[in-house]
Amino acid sequence: MHLVSPRIILTWWFLLIAWALPAAAQDNLVPQTPKDMAQVDAYLLTVGRSTQIEALFGHTILRVIDHSSGQDLAFNWGIFEFSGPSFVWNFYRGELTYMLGIYAAPTLIDFYRNVEHRSIIQQRIVLTTKQKTSLIQRLIRNAQPANLYYQYSQLRDNCATRPRDHLDAALGGKIAAAYQDFQAPVTFRHHIKASSSPVWWVDLGLDMISNDVLDRPLSSWQEMFLPRRLQQLLEQLPAFDDSGTPIPGQTLLTDPVWLVNDPEPMPAPNAHAMWSLFCGVPLSLLLLAVWRRPGTRRSARLLGVASLVYGLWSAFWASVLICNWLLSRYIETKHNALLWLFWPVDWLYVLYGIKLIMRSSLPAQYSLLGGVIGKLSMLHLAAGGTAALLWTTSVMHQDILPMLASYGVFGGLLFVTVSCHGAALGGRSDDA
Repeated sequence: MHLVSPRIILTWWFLLIAWALPAAAQDNLVPQTPKDMAQVDAYLLTVGRSTQIEALFGHTILRVIDHSSGQDLAFNWGIFEFSGPSFVWNFYRGELTYMLGIYAAPTLIDFYRNVEHRSIIQQRIVLTTKQKTSLIQRLIRNAQPANLYYQYSQLRDNCATRPRDHLDAALGGKIAAAYQDFQAPVTFRHHIKASSSPVWWVDLGLDMISNDVLDRPLSSWQEMFLPRRLQQLLEQLPAFDDSGTPIPGQTLLTDPVWLVNDPEPMPAPNAHAMWSLFCGVPLSLLLLAVWRRPGTRRSARLLGVASLVYGLWSAFWASVLICNWLLSRYIETKHNALLWLFWPVDWLYVLYGIKLIMRSSLPAQYSLLGGVIGKLSMLHLAAGGTAALLWTTSVMHQDILPMLASYGVFGGLLFVTVSCHGAALGGRSDDA
């Protein structure tokens, strides 16, 4: 069996594809109906994470072993075809067609052991004969050509929720009954950031492009979009008999075995904090120097550098957020509250910064640009203050605190500096 995992590191424009890139598909094996369900065992395989972009969120596989026939199959709902000419565009738009892949389980396990180097923990699912029959029948129906494909959603319909739903149906809805109305203590954003943290730019990018959908309260049922969380929550359930009564002393998942025991990746330093430390703080010190000697050429160049960096950062993200809103079908990228802070017109700060750096002053012929930047800075201050007020009063539900704490402090200082001293930079030509 040939499995290919894409190693495509796309531009920041397409950061959304970093949410999950599992292996591409080839021909499926055909599952056979077992003759003796008493000889069948079903297992939950939870595949660990790695620093590969497609492996940051882990993976879930159902394994079914028929001991009488020797059939040992792995049911994998994380399969897609990425070689088509419109793959990147469809991924960006949110038009993702995934499929069920069925493989020889030992071969798939060897792939994760020898190629992916990712851990696998296997746990037997305690099911009655009737429940196993229901589960196998559902899997065989799912394996029919007409039922292989589904519309993928990272948070609602993925490689973890598909096996969850099959198990829930086989158990008569017991998983949903336990967790659909149980509020989780964290949000989608918490899970996304915790999973993507080993790769700082994925962590940063997903945090920036995601709106308040990730900050809404969610149930533990919804938490099961994450493979590790699915495993943890199923471990807390008892096994059930055919009447739906918990079996004393039996848990739904049992007999844990580490098939592959590779370490999990360590989280990288917080991306927002790193931006503040290595970029925001030095640039803020440059702006403080402008306040000390506002009329010199050196001050003009310092303000130019700060304006250039801010303009590139802000205008880039604003352009991405606007395009995501207009072009993508992901509901997680619409109406992003960060557009209170980052505006497409901030490309003017780039032009303003270049002028200051090259000329070391603000000549009269560029006074119009300086006036526009001054008014734009005051508008930014008003918008940023409004956004902070909306967030602190819970009118705004999107978590913008990291951006207010990191980029907002530097941005606010820049806006005040431009408003107070921008026009004075052309007033003197000395470098004292």
